[in-house]
Amino acid sequence: MPFPVQQDTSVFQNMFGKIVRKQSDREVNMRHVIMANVEPVQATVMEADLEEALQFAGAGKYQFLHCILMLATLLAAILEMIGVAFILPAAACDLDVPDSLKGILTSLPNIGVILTAPFWGRAADNLGRKPVLLGSLAVSGAMAFIAAFMPNLVSFAVFKFACSLFLSCPSSLGYAYTSEMLPRHRRDTAVLITNGLINVLTVFSPGLAWLILSYDWQYDWGAIDMRPWRLLTAVYSLPLLITAVLMFTADESPKFLMTRGKEQEALEVVRRIYSVNSGMPEDTFCVKFLKSPHETGSERSGSGCELTSPPQHSSALSLLMPPHLKWFALTGVLMFGVFSFLNGLFLFAPDTINKVMSHPSSTGTVCELILSHDNSTLAGECVDAMSHQTFYIMVVTTLVYGVLVTAASMSPLSKKTLLVAMFIVVGIGCLIAGLTTNRIVAGIAMSSLQITALGIGPLTAYVVHLFPTSLRGTAVGAVLMLGRVGSVVGANAAGVSLNAACMVTFYAFALLVFICAALSFLLPPDHVSKNDSVSES
Repeated sequence: MPFPVQQDTSVFQNMFGKIVRKQSDREVNMRHVIMANVEPVQATVMEADLEEALQFAGAGKYQFLHCILMLATLLAAILEMIGVAFILPAAACDLDVPDSLKGILTSLPNIGVILTAPFWGRAADNLGRKPVLLGSLAVSGAMAFIAAFMPNLVSFAVFKFACSLFLSCPSSLGYAYTSEMLPRHRRDTAVLITNGLINVLTVFSPGLAWLILSYDWQYDWGAIDMRPWRLLTAVYSLPLLITAVLMFTADESPKFLMTRGKEQEALEVVRRIYSVNSGMPEDTFCVKFLKSPHETGSERSGSGCELTSPPQHSSALSLLMPPHLKWFALTGVLMFGVFSFLNGLFLFAPDTINKVMSHPSSTGTVCELILSHDNSTLAGECVDAMSHQTFYIMVVTTLVYGVLVTAASMSPLSKKTLLVAMFIVVGIGCLIAGLTTNRIVAGIAMSSLQITALGIGPLTAYVVHLFPTSLRGTAVGAVLMLGRVGSVVGANAAGVSLNAACMVTFYAFALLVFICAALSFLLPPDHVSKNDSVSES
């Protein structure tokens, strides 16, 4: 019997066609599922404002890498600023540092930051985040590196001060730069986590000091004697130079580009964010045009998430006028309290703990042991050695407290709750440090003052929310400038009063943080929008 060739061929074609159609339908359905998981409305959006575009681009690999870079930038500045707490005790003999100048020298980095903070904040708002940050990192790193090889106290202080004039930008702008690359609902979390991680990573400050200062060596280089503290000074400057090089890979903030009327450049940045996050080509991004800030109907002065075209009266003086004045004053006072501990009293913790641990046979409170140490060395030769117990306490407590701060930053607790709890805990720790007669407990309590670093993230997040894009860089810089004022006041007050009126010092600082805890209740709840907060003024 002949085979029904035509009939079998027809059946085969029908079956093959069904298989192909099923496969095609499956691929189409799969694409629909993928697109739905990315963003349900992407396929239909052609024009959007920047907030919507950032939402469509998502949060992923791009922002993770950008946050790592900003974390490195902030950490580089902080290591340079707090490293002086370990450098000065070790350099006291070589540089002939008198006790009366320790407070000024300790606060020197913050003095430069205070003098230049308004300039750098405004420069970032006018020239852009990337070029200002890159330039300030490079110059501050170079000045700090040169300081390591200065022969005397005056030249060392001059270059350290020159470095500090460029530190305001990398020590503050990273927070705003981090948030402006993220969708709105991710900003607070990113700022808080970044701040928490900084507290863990500051363990590098006592860690590097322990690693380098544990060895006693000396090389004659003619005009200077190369010793461990000089190497440590140079090592603290390297992160600034390294992050300056890495900044070449960063994109400019799309929010800044929008305020400059560069919608196309801002869109290119958002497309790049989308492409890195999704792994898809940039030209597949659903948004083809960004609406000008003038076209969006929700812009108002004070809407820190919505874009605003910079009003003609937008300047640093706008912070001193309603509706911004009350929030600027409140966040500024709280930041003053945070930094008066973190970069003030706490910077004397290594020297104080070292004095306490240098007489293991003696008993008494911290103040009694400090007095005993000063009396015993008054007529003796210069001593610049630091005990291993000091490094051990500083490294372990910095790591432990840093982990606790990071965990608290990632917790579901509100920013206000974190601030109030932090101020209360630090106040209690300050009282314990002054009253206890157990030297280990005193050292741990003294080290607990670094928990105040937990307050920087929530307070900065409040500033980012409460001020518009055109003022955000200026506002963050100005509030942190008030914090630096607290650093200078706290460092000089602690430098003088720890010897003259030791217990009064601990009582006064404890009172300050308890007052800050009470003022924290005046901040708006997390769920209140910035528009609502500002409209209350």
